[in-house]
Amino acid sequence: MTSNFSPHRGLLVRNLTSSQRRANRRKREFVQLRRNCYVRSDVWEALTPEHQHVLRTFDAIDSVQNRSTVVSHVSAAAMWGLPIWDLPLDRVHLSRPGNGGGRTERSRTIHVAPLSPSDVTRKEGVALTTPQRTIVDIARTVPFEHAVVVGDAALNRSLVSKTDLMKCLERAVNRNGIEAARRVVEFLDGRSESVGESRSRVLLHTEFPGMHVQARVVDERGAVLARVDFLFDEGVIGEFDGRVKYSSHLRPGETSADAVVREKLREDALREAGWIVIRWTWADLAHPERLIQRIRRALDEAYRQQRPTRLWVPAA
Repeated sequence: MTSNFSPHRGLLVRNLTSSQRRANRRKREFVQLRRNCYVRSDVWEALTPEHQHVLRTFDAIDSVQNRSTVVSHVSAAAMWGLPIWDLPLDRVHLSRPGNGGGRTERSRTIHVAPLSPSDVTRKEGVALTTPQRTIVDIARTVPFEHAVVVGDAALNRSLVSKTDLMKCLERAVNRNGIEAARRVVEFLDGRSESVGESRSRVLLHTEFPGMHVQARVVDERGAVLARVDFLFDEGVIGEFDGRVKYSSHLRPGETSADAVVREKLREDALREAGWIVIRWTWADLAHPERLIQRIRRALDEAYRQQRPTRLWVPAA
């Protein structure tokens, strides 16, 4: 779903009159978030699930009485515009300073945890955890792969650095899940440019520890042929094909069809230079054992044919 609206507080409609509420039961012009908070239906339907969650977050934080409460965890990630792959968005996550405790309600989860001034900032008038605290909180509380998706994106967009994250880990040394968070932070790589690339890296790193990420492939003269998602020294290139890249990396005046042709010519040049190129999609990530076997077969073929090696340089 493509969003045509930025999720901001001005989209919330407060306190419809009794006549408006009666009319809404018939016409469904508004979506009700809570008792006295609505969003126009056409606006709501144009928003992504993440942006819908941001509007619920605005509503939730406006309703709390404790002024030290801040937006956190997956809700803070949504407000920072980070990808939230396969994480539940049914509850808004808030944190308030303290030790232990917390509670889960029908529409929100309240976490109680130490919050230092360096862990909190403001965005669009809302107090929320910093990107580094957000990543560490998520990494402590969700599965590894899901946390890597969020953390890679934060690094890729320069919202955080590894140094920021390590300092945040130090402050959270005695928190539940801190060892899991440490493993996530150590694995994060800002060179991953999409959810699919992050998920692919999680899947493949133990099977193919020598795999390179975002390498630039060059020819014998040193001219760059392409930058590729994954490269194996044996002579194999792996590309995650999420299709989104064809529309998100358009050059000036270029159509999506032009980008597809450009991508085909790029791949032809790689094959002509002797590389074996394999692609995988979202569906392949759902069947990891098949994808791993495809890569192994390609590596075996490249080894038998003595495919090119070292004709590449690491990404900067």
